[in-house]
Amino acid sequence: MCGLAGILRAFKPERLGEDAFAAPAPEERIPEAWLDALDGGIRHRGSDGEGRWRDRVITPSGVVADVAFIHRRMAIIDPTDGAQPMVSGGAAYKGRVAVVFNGCVYNAAPLRRALQSAGLRFETDHSDTEALLMGYRHWGPAVVTELNGMFAFAVWDARRNELTLARDRGGEKPLLIAPLPDGSGAAFASTASALVGLLNATEGDARPARTAGWIARGALGTSPISGISIVPAGMRLSWTVHGDGREGGVASRAKRYWLAPPRRPSGTALTPDRVDEMIARSVRRRLDADVPIGAFLSGGVDSSIICAHAAKAQKERGEPLLTFSVRMPDVRYDESPIAEAIAKDLGASHTTLEVRPKPADELPKLIEQIGLPLMDSSLLPTAWVSQAAHRHVKVALSGDGADELFGGYQRHVAARVLQTWGPVLRFLPTAFIPQRDPKGGATRLARLAAASKRHGYTDLLSVFPSQELRRLLGPSARLPLLRDDGRRARRDPLRFDFYRYMADDILLKVDSASMACPLEVRAPFLDPELIDACMAEPISSLMPAGARKGLLRMVARRYMTAELADRPKMGFAIPIGDWFRSDFGGMGALLMDTLNSSDPWPGLDVDIRKRALMRLLSEHMSASRDHSQRLYGLLVLSIWCRWLRARGPAHTGENGGANGSGNGGAGSAAA
Repeated sequence: MCGLAGILRAFKPERLGEDAFAAPAPEERIPEAWLDALDGGIRHRGSDGEGRWRDRVITPSGVVADVAFIHRRMAIIDPTDGAQPMVSGGAAYKGRVAVVFNGCVYNAAPLRRALQSAGLRFETDHSDTEALLMGYRHWGPAVVTELNGMFAFAVWDARRNELTLARDRGGEKPLLIAPLPDGSGAAFASTASALVGLLNATEGDARPARTAGWIARGALGTSPISGISIVPAGMRLSWTVHGDGREGGVASRAKRYWLAPPRRPSGTALTPDRVDEMIARSVRRRLDADVPIGAFLSGGVDSSIICAHAAKAQKERGEPLLTFSVRMPDVRYDESPIAEAIAKDLGASHTTLEVRPKPADELPKLIEQIGLPLMDSSLLPTAWVSQAAHRHVKVALSGDGADELFGGYQRHVAARVLQTWGPVLRFLPTAFIPQRDPKGGATRLARLAAASKRHGYTDLLSVFPSQELRRLLGPSARLPLLRDDGRRARRDPLRFDFYRYMADDILLKVDSASMACPLEVRAPFLDPELIDACMAEPISSLMPAGARKGLLRMVARRYMTAELADRPKMGFAIPIGDWFRSDFGGMGALLMDTLNSSDPWPGLDVDIRKRALMRLLSEHMSASRDHSQRLYGLLVLSIWCRWLRARGPAHTGENGGANGSGNGGAGSAAA
């Protein structure tokens, strides 16, 4: 678990003589100040080690390629020998290969054995980083298909003059890229904040762009920062240095190395026994560590199954499983008593973590570390439980991924209602339906009716459904993305959530909150074997009779009472709306001071209407409607815009400077 960053730059130096070239030193082509800027955005992700590495290659035609890697390490496996960047070379390969890697390869041991049988010699005792590095030497970029793990990595191959970047299937580990402003190459990093620092150091243009989609959805797979892109999950990129005599530069190509299998139209291949067996194997793979390891136990179905298998495996090793839950400050959202009872039944050594949250102080720091306007309020409790668990362990198992694979969200049931009753629901007058309680039946009915009139499932998923978005942004709210995504989601809402919501929101939230400590979080439900099996299964088998996580609950009843297995999903939520009204932790003051300022969203590329904002605030504070997540999202957006403005020069012009009072042009925003 680490932070990584790097730069690849290529150029054609001036010829001085028959065999001599005027080429500046590598540290001049990639200044140390650029590396410092990148390092500043990943430093928090690992305090156990740091490293930098440079290389230079000159092609036969005279093109010079410079590469620099940066790494911040949180030592989990092979703490002694696993330092990065890790470099391998020699006559057998005829060239240097170097890697920076974030994550964990769970099948490192069998990979090492296979590679040793093929004649490769390892230098470390059991480093999973070296298993990846040697795997690249043996399979080349196709090594990515051999990995069972969570990962984002970069491999520099001096023989091929090529940099390979890849991200895991589910998107557990983040990876972002940005071209250098002068067109000579590109950079990559684990965080957007690192690349923002680099763009500012190179006089690039890091400003809000394409933010309408983020405002609508709360998180998106496309970057809201000009000049920065998010590498999609399951993607492999190659940056190759031109070596054919053309002007120096870097050519890029992308390949999706993994796609989920199509669903069978009928039939059942998954049984509770098979699901249970796959989860057991996945959990055992993820218990490999040279540091203390534990598990989050919320009291829900997902984490309880994970903890049941982990407790059994740890018992076989003669050790109790360490489990953790957090006592939430609001009893309505506190599941710690249930978690304590389940832990006792499993024989786990349980700790209920006490937190003293200061959300108004912590939220800006978290957003700045991410460098993205992630509008998911569960970022805060995820950070709190990670901070508390970090005092006891360096690795924790989680239940992430189960809802997307087995159909665990209320909207997965609502999607079927929309398909059946959508033509009727669209005639309901939503303005007359009370929407005070965000979890109440009336509010859900109103959202269903509104969704049936417009973009269906994606409106259920959005922080700002299409109607609210138009009120907030006016003409700039035109988003073909919502319409196109709506068609995809209707066909298979679980698959849509896996590719979009899970990777764009849930896993980004978990990675960012946990690495702020840092703490490594591993998700057994995202094992490739389990993903492929669930993705191929008909939804009717995963959700028998339309029951959320019906198949998984059959497994859960083996480890907990039917009453607990069938209890409604609470989710890892906080009463953010009540906190705004009561000023808990300073959140009310932060909201009002921020959104009532003269320029809440400096440089934003869309215009947020002051009148719409005041309506949201008035309705929420009077408790006539609940706008918890919308106001939280706008607060996060303001924190992010101000941070982005502070990191670089002020941007002005017809597409910048829009603010809550309607000053400044907005225009249309790309989705």
